[in-house]
Amino acid sequence: MKARFFYKIPDAKLIRNKTDKNKGKSVEYIVERTIYLPKLEFIHFRSHLLEDNPNIIKYKKDMYVDDNGVWHVLMFCCVISDIMILVNSEGFKYSRYCAVINNGGEQVEKRYATCKRYTK
Repeated sequence: MKARFFYKIPDAKLIRNKTDKNKGKSVEYIVERTIYLPKLEFIHFRSHLLEDNPNIIKYKKDMYVDDNGVWHVLMFCCVISDIMILVNSEGFKYSRYCAVINNGGEQVEKRYATCKRYTK
């Protein structure tokens, strides 16, 4: 799968706007871990992407770029949201590179992950 990633953007709305304009770095990615957040946590996270995040700190070894240039990322989502946020922190404690994936208003389910590791 491919997505457009952006470097150090503080808010998911800004990422969506830039994605609509075909800006950003288009790369192939694999979701290594899906993190389901409660509604209020997800709302805060999507508006404060440059803040240190305990899930990013905990799973920073799951995010990397392999020898083929494929990005291995975390996916943050909430069952009431129509977006999913892909993160590659490059070893930092915050969302250094992010992409926003729109799921067309459907409920987020585990079938969107490409790996069998799920976190609640």
